[in-house]
Amino acid sequence: VYAHRLGTDQEDDILVYEEPDETVFVDITSTKDSKYVTINCNSLASSEIRVVDASHDFSAGTTPKLELIEPRRKGIEYYVDHHDDTFYILTNADGATNFKLTQTPDGHLEKESWKDVVTMGPMEKIEDVDVFQNYIVVYGRREGLPMILCHNLKTLETYNVDLPEKFCVLQPGTNLDFNTDTFRFSILSPFAHESTYDYNMETQKLKPVRQIPITLIHRKDMQLHGKNPVLMRSYGAYGVSTDPDFRIEHFPLLERGWVIALAHVRFRDFISVADYLVTNKVTSSEYLSAIGTSAGGLLVGAMLHMRPDLFKALVLRVPFVDPLSAMLNPDLPLTQVEYPEWGNPSEDPQIYHLIESYSPYENLVAVTPDEEDNCKDEPQEACHYPSLYITAGLKDQRVAYWQPLKLMAKIRQQQYESPNNKNTEKTVVKIDLDRGHFGGGTEQDVRLGEAAEQVAFLISQVQKS
Repeated sequence: VYAHRLGTDQEDDILVYEEPDETVFVDITSTKDSKYVTINCNSLASSEIRVVDASHDFSAGTTPKLELIEPRRKGIEYYVDHHDDTFYILTNADGATNFKLTQTPDGHLEKESWKDVVTMGPMEKIEDVDVFQNYIVVYGRREGLPMILCHNLKTLETYNVDLPEKFCVLQPGTNLDFNTDTFRFSILSPFAHESTYDYNMETQKLKPVRQIPITLIHRKDMQLHGKNPVLMRSYGAYGVSTDPDFRIEHFPLLERGWVIALAHVRFRDFISVADYLVTNKVTSSEYLSAIGTSAGGLLVGAMLHMRPDLFKALVLRVPFVDPLSAMLNPDLPLTQVEYPEWGNPSEDPQIYHLIESYSPYENLVAVTPDEEDNCKDEPQEACHYPSLYITAGLKDQRVAYWQPLKLMAKIRQQQYESPNNKNTEKTVVKIDLDRGHFGGGTEQDVRLGEAAEQVAFLISQVQKS
């Protein structure tokens, strides 16, 4: 972290801080009251934050004093903001698995001085905190649903904000103004486009800023007859929920009678959801498809070896389908950073076998003509792979392009080919030479073009008539 004075040469920059640990992300922010610059050193399982007085005069070429909030400890995360003469710290320390908000006065940064301000119940979780002159806004979840709490810094009371929608995705606004009693947020749901609201914390009144109505998630006249085409979506990693957000690419499917099923799960539960849809005659395996991106591509890709009989078609977008090879290579950009999330198979044999057990690439099973007649009795054998559409990006540094290519090569090698082969499944792979992990461009037509290809593939495989 360097300090640069505008109008001076870069070689005159002052080194403020250097982080020696390659597994740590370093970023700089300022506290909401603009009194401090924070140097944040975070890994997936630890935090270490230093603060610099924002009024420090760099013109003399002096290095500012760094104040350490709390030394990093494995498993302890914390995030810092400031108000008046008090630091507010969001942390999971002291067994606060779902985080809590604490405070400590200037000059007493040690953890022993932290005092609880807002704590969570067993079914609640804090996800973000925003500090204002008179209030602190807490964003989180209660029983899996979004919630907003307001903490009054004068009365020290905390109250709930009544949201206009119960089942929704909540998106905090930027809210740069510190000295205000109003903050902005947006919500969206399967039933409506994004809507924006201003909330007055003093009057506790909600004012709509922008609302756009949209169609329902499925046709009103839909009947459960076991032949409804269904698209399942899920992510299933890093504690990220599959929120019911608005996706324009759903509508070509909804107009054709499809059902969009959002599964907030991982592996075995994903299979349970699919089984439920079939058992309750929402659909059948001939009309069931799924889509997953990145780590969600690992989840959906695992269906290739766990339950290929359940699905007619799968779309895997930049999928993490060879996690074992990736986690065995510490020279890849994110491998060491991801050890706390996935484990280190190079050091722990149990982690090695665990990753190997769910890796799509490691578990594809070849099928011979003699085995084909036994598929119905053993559905977990790879009798017929679902039709498959895979994307990859040559410039992807998170999921290297060779992962999808290896998977597709192995599938095509194993697909049974003979004059009597009646299989109709298709395998398609698209490598974008100019794409990174998050797409080939920022223009909406690029994203919609990719989505259109995937929707067309699903319709062609699941809903041919």
